[in-house]
Amino acid sequence: MIQIEEIHIQELRGIRDLRLKLGSKSFVICGPNGSGKSGVVDAIDFAFTGSISRLTGAGSGGLTLLKHGPHVHCRDDPGVARVAVTFSDTASGKTAVLRRNVRTAKQYTLEPDIAEVRAAVEKAQQHPELTLSRREIIKYIVAETGKRSQEVQALLKLDRLGEIRSILRTTQTKTSSAEKTAQEYVKTAEDALRRHLDLAELLTSEVASVINRQRRVLGLEPIDGLDHDTDLNQGFDVDLSERAFNKVSAVRDTTALMKALPDPVAFLTAVKNLNEALDFLEADPNILTTLQQHDFVTAGLALITDAQCPLCDLEWPDVENLRVHLTDKLARSENAAKLQVQIQEGARATIAESQSLRKLIGTVKSAASSNTSDGLDTCLESWSTELAALETQLGSVEGAIAQRPRLTSDPLGLPEAVSSGLADLLATLQAKPDQSVTASAKTFLTIAQERWNILRQARAECTKKAAAQAVARVVYETYCEVSNEVLATLYHAVEDEFSTYYQAINADDESAFKAQLEPSAGKLDLAVDFYGIGMFPPTAYHSEGHQDGMGVCLYLALIKQLLGTDFRFAVLDDVVMSVDSNHRRQFCNLLKTRFPEVQFIITTHDEIWAHQMQSSGLVTKAAQVRLHSWTVDDGPAYEEAGDFWDKIDSDLAKSDVPPAAARLRRNLESIMADLAAALHGQVAYRAEGNYELGELLSAVKGKHGKLLNLAAKAANSWNDEVVKACVEKLKIARSAAVLAEESEYWAINRAVHFNEWANFSKADFIPVLAAWKQFLALFSCENSSCESLIYVVSNNGNEEALRCKCGSFNLNLRIK
Repeated sequence: MIQIEEIHIQELRGIRDLRLKLGSKSFVICGPNGSGKSGVVDAIDFAFTGSISRLTGAGSGGLTLLKHGPHVHCRDDPGVARVAVTFSDTASGKTAVLRRNVRTAKQYTLEPDIAEVRAAVEKAQQHPELTLSRREIIKYIVAETGKRSQEVQALLKLDRLGEIRSILRTTQTKTSSAEKTAQEYVKTAEDALRRHLDLAELLTSEVASVINRQRRVLGLEPIDGLDHDTDLNQGFDVDLSERAFNKVSAVRDTTALMKALPDPVAFLTAVKNLNEALDFLEADPNILTTLQQHDFVTAGLALITDAQCPLCDLEWPDVENLRVHLTDKLARSENAAKLQVQIQEGARATIAESQSLRKLIGTVKSAASSNTSDGLDTCLESWSTELAALETQLGSVEGAIAQRPRLTSDPLGLPEAVSSGLADLLATLQAKPDQSVTASAKTFLTIAQERWNILRQARAECTKKAAAQAVARVVYETYCEVSNEVLATLYHAVEDEFSTYYQAINADDESAFKAQLEPSAGKLDLAVDFYGIGMFPPTAYHSEGHQDGMGVCLYLALIKQLLGTDFRFAVLDDVVMSVDSNHRRQFCNLLKTRFPEVQFIITTHDEIWAHQMQSSGLVTKAAQVRLHSWTVDDGPAYEEAGDFWDKIDSDLAKSDVPPAAARLRRNLESIMADLAAALHGQVAYRAEGNYELGELLSAVKGKHGKLLNLAAKAANSWNDEVVKACVEKLKIARSAAVLAEESEYWAINRAVHFNEWANFSKADFIPVLAAWKQFLALFSCENSSCESLIYVVSNNGNEEALRCKCGSFNLNLRIK
């Protein structure tokens, strides 16, 4: 994985020219809203991915990298919008410079262009999720279960799981529908054979009995049973020159059709169900557009192989952005897809009943052709053709909508001439002389064989469809079971890390916090503990600040699961803006202790948090930049990282006392808050958490004096002369520093809070600075590589030592 040494941004977004030296260390970019912080984030994003995520996704319609990536003054010359990043590959230790410009965003150059660094760039390009903003945090915490599953799986590079699950579910649905259609074909064929044999059920023994009665008439050997290879005509030659006619069978078929008309119950029930589904669609016509896109987008999603859309050939920034876009469209059509299934199911049942009716119509038409001359056969043929056309139309949602008038008025479309024609046909058939016994037996067996052949084929097809459906069901269920099991194991590891991180941030009030991630059929439920009362959705009771903390913690747990030891770089863009200051300090400690090898590039508009990151040791004094303001012509105004004393000196160099005084007081408030926490200083509780500099200062001075006295007592009890001398020296320095601080405190207080700044000169303010530097030196390690404040080490509430982070300053507080 990469870590950034230096970045040079030119004419990109709101930045004209900015060079930052990050040194492969964690780095803070601080500035008010609108000062250009996001421009730096966009530049990093662009450098390694060739795109800017802020210009893609929901709400970015009409935005393109080519048109809106360059600075507004260079919008017609995208080639000058460029970024150069000097980075190191943590795996190989190699360093290179990557250059990319907006005109040829998909191309980049490397110096040196060697395999190791190119592989590092390609890996970074595959992980745009390494840049996190607050709007992305929301995806993991407050999203619906289905959407959360998509976002989390996309981050973990598991988004193909959902696509495959969807494909398998669709396959299962299609094979199930095909099996039902095949079963209906079998039923239709069984009805035709049962009607011909005049049996209530097609029991093998009864079928054989009926067939053998006719075979005995012809002097043929009886059949032993009825199986797939049984030939009912065995022993005599069938005349294939003309269609067999059997009076009894023709009467039964005609009677069956007449009974079914004009009110075919099964057909009309299927139509009724279809109309109910179409009623919902008619109530919201926009659903149709979504339905039309669903199958189209599903097909396109399965065809994605690169960043070019397989549906419209549009070039996307990368494959992940394209896949997320199409997946979002599918998610929005989920309810529409459910309605589509209802419509398709109603249409399928209607088609099946229509086909069954047409089979019977076809049989009766054959009898009408040879036994009447009133045009009934033509009328039946025309009616059957109309029903077939209806079936074709019902094969699609659009076709079903087009047939809505017929479906709601006269779905059967029964011609007037059919009813009377069927009555005449039945009378004609019944009036015909009975066939000879031999002729009747031959035609009976011939028709029985025809219908048996149709039934055998229908059953064979149904068996294949059932087998395909069984396989599809087993594959889908097995896939869901296995993927859910694997995801459950994965998510269990993630929830453990997530809980641990969140406990670390909120150790003061939620040290027993736990979370549960439960995957199920394409969804991901998230429940979190609320003060031991129960498990609830994160938005149920937790505040916005706590939700922000959860989002970052879950993100870190997911990234760690995804990259493991390769997690060496991340950009956090103003991600904890609603977290209170105390928890931000803990967040700094979390990043420092849990991810010591990771380079975090953090943007914030809060100078106090920027200072907390420095005081906690997450970043050094040099690893910061302050963006002050921004103009369209010049971009951000900024100052390089440095000690705030240097910035005050810069103000005084211009004899500008008011901002120097304001800067001093603001930083002192932050430092005193840190010292009060580090030394366990006591201040009066304030519900809003706002403490004045004076009360914090008093708490720090009071506790510091007590700690030095305790250290002196401990040294006496251990008879440690060296430490006793050290403590005495510290007490002398303390007396002088406190005296100086108290004598000059009025100046900073007056300078900040009253409108008499003009009365203070540089000469007046220099003693103030000297006094505060002398005072703060009491609480700082003298080791320049440490730069940390001293703090109390306690064990089970017992204060045991006063020390700095490196240990150069270390006073024992335990009395012998």
